[in-house]
Amino acid sequence: MKTRLILTIVFVISILATQRTFAQETENEFQTRTKLDMSFKPVKKVKFTITPELRFEDDFSLDKYLLEGILEYKASKLFTLGASYGLVGNVRDEKDTEYFSRYAFSATAQKEFGRFESSLRLMYSNYADDDVDDKNFLRYRAKVKYDIPDCKITPFVAVQLFQDLDNGGLHKTRYSVGADYKLFKKNYIGIDYKFDYYNTEYLNKHIISLGYKIKF
Repeated sequence: MKTRLILTIVFVISILATQRTFAQETENEFQTRTKLDMSFKPVKKVKFTITPELRFEDDFSLDKYLLEGILEYKASKLFTLGASYGLVGNVRDEKDTEYFSRYAFSATAQKEFGRFESSLRLMYSNYADDDVDDKNFLRYRAKVKYDIPDCKITPFVAVQLFQDLDNGGLHKTRYSVGADYKLFKKNYIGIDYKFDYYNTEYLNKHIISLGYKIKF
């Protein structure tokens, strides 16, 4: 069942990546990312995560570096509230690095169905994970993870909608597929592929991310 689900997601992504070429040539951008997630629980029901991240262009030149702090409070078994603040360094050719801030507030509902763990997240933010974000967005994300019996690999699929609150339209849709691998106790390595489909311009973005997670 999980294999069919992943193949269906890949098929849908491939269709979306090519369908607009009949009307106008679509630009495709490629990016790689690497990050480290360090999380700990200072008190019961509260988790704090620090995440440094590097982003590279398709020629592997440094595009941006980020440092983000995320605070989460588990309000109940089903609901988690979160807030985050990040500082972004935008590397520019022949100019000084440009710095800007990003912040977000979120509410997440999660539920397990057997070995499936599903979640729905509503987020308000001042960014859409693009080059320069100076607008307000609502971001809707649905995600499903699957716990494979007797296996250290946990695959997942997700879809996220970015609504531009300034004009009311849908800015882009992000499709994600990936997996986390448990190295040993509280240490994980993860890899995922994100496909950003822009609704208001002829642009697709392909993102490969590699991360390391430590839980203290």
